[in-house]
Amino acid sequence: MKKITFFLLLLVGQTILAQVTNEATPRGWDFAFKSQPLKIVMPPIDIEAIEQEDELTSQSLAKPYKFGEKIPVDLNLFNSGQWTELENGDRIWRLNIESTGARTINFLFDRYDLPVGAELFLYNNDHTDKIGPYTHKENQEDGVLGSWIIYGDNLWLEYYEPAAVKNQGRISIEQVVHGYRGFGKAEDDFRKLNESGSCNVDVQCNPNQGSTNGVDWTTIRDNYKDSVARIIINGNGLCTGSLVNNTDLDATPYFLTANHCLGNVSNGAGSSYNGNNWSFGFQWFTNTPQCATFTNTSGPFNPTRVLTGAVLRANDDIADFALFELNQSPVASWDLYYAGWNNLVNSSNGQLGMHHPSGDIMKLSRNDQAATTQNFNFNGNPATRVWFVADWDYGVTEGGSSGSCLLNTSGQIIGVLSGGAAACNGVNDNNQFDIYGRMDASWNSFTNNARRLSPWLDPANTASSFQNGAYASALSVASVDSLEINLYPNPSTGIINVMIENPADYRLYDLSGKLIRSGSFEFMENQLEIKDLSNGIYFLKVNDGKRTVTEKISKI
Repeated sequence: MKKITFFLLLLVGQTILAQVTNEATPRGWDFAFKSQPLKIVMPPIDIEAIEQEDELTSQSLAKPYKFGEKIPVDLNLFNSGQWTELENGDRIWRLNIESTGARTINFLFDRYDLPVGAELFLYNNDHTDKIGPYTHKENQEDGVLGSWIIYGDNLWLEYYEPAAVKNQGRISIEQVVHGYRGFGKAEDDFRKLNESGSCNVDVQCNPNQGSTNGVDWTTIRDNYKDSVARIIINGNGLCTGSLVNNTDLDATPYFLTANHCLGNVSNGAGSSYNGNNWSFGFQWFTNTPQCATFTNTSGPFNPTRVLTGAVLRANDDIADFALFELNQSPVASWDLYYAGWNNLVNSSNGQLGMHHPSGDIMKLSRNDQAATTQNFNFNGNPATRVWFVADWDYGVTEGGSSGSCLLNTSGQIIGVLSGGAAACNGVNDNNQFDIYGRMDASWNSFTNNARRLSPWLDPANTASSFQNGAYASALSVASVDSLEINLYPNPSTGIINVMIENPADYRLYDLSGKLIRSGSFEFMENQLEIKDLSNGIYFLKVNDGKRTVTEKISKI
């Protein structure tokens, strides 16, 4: 019993360490470095040409809100940066990158593979913004990773590698993203916020302000704001989306957004679409709100909780929806909200939305009338089935709000924001419309599971027309945290002991992605023989039926 208890405590500790937030401090901040690495300066971007291109494409809804320009690079642990050996045998690698005039910088990695115990932080030169640690929990089979943004034009990457795993880490940057808009206005004192128009309403404002239909949105707002995430797509695009519940109530991390946020992707693309460089930032809102005023919002500069990577489960442009399953389950301590849904053609007498317009801190918008059903010519599809919101009564939406959900008066999702003409006119909106792809249209319109929501959100085929939302703490405890396994010794010369919570299937791949073998772990303690394998790195993918984890193993 003591052995099992120790194992469970170890798993809890690993889960805590897996969090990517802006709350931890890089180790190098407490260390006096004797020398500094050579700063790498990015080539200038033609901001005038980029803005002209954005103006030409601003009317197209078939893509996410672009905020940055990608700059190709080839920077890794071996050809750039500087290593510093610490007295205990551990070491730190630092890389300094400047992209002059950038509001933000983020990175796309074409090789990200960290051993257990290693940590990667990103931070700006004046230490006012940071994110990390990224650890082995962010490893993905293809080695791809998209980072979160850091404010400023002079950034640092800091990689800490313990002596026990020396030379095992691999970090390679393929693209540096120069952020030129979104997130905040560089000329303002509050430059990290307030990119969106002045008629926007911070999510913590009174959601019932000026309401004419008698609906009290307070509890719905309080719950649903914990399901919303700002998404960084392919390194330089912005949309919004939400965690969604399913009828198994098992906290599978399904995430709903708009199909057009993917760009020009075929219907039913399913797992062939690579979402491993997507990043999801949750719970970014301020408790000192501004409510449709010219006064700047002040608050946290970034979401405090970030998850990386996702698998596309279903998508279609008939209702402009895309359903992902996040590669990482949110850790239990975050207690995020899994939103409910309703697939009936019933909009209710009023709707509410929460979103990140222009990538700004979370806002809300409210309509006090029943939305109407229409077929709309959206991105060349004249039969797109939408909810039509004629005019917002409080707040508005903008680019970057795409993919956010429309809620009925029961707090259930009925649609996903596709587009429209709504915008700000000072502290008022412009009295224009928005359209939302309908949940009923995305539910069961096709027999292909990769083009409909029903097999994912109703896996037991209960034929339910709705599902209420719930916090993670109220859902199945077994699936709130990610599947955890313990491997030892690793590296190994022939046998790796595998400790796991539940029976699970496994697949073993080599570095090229070739399947080497597959099988099952039937007990809490198992053995994986690798004597017959060549020396090198392999990936062990384990699935217990609901959750999947991939771990790197080494044969020596």
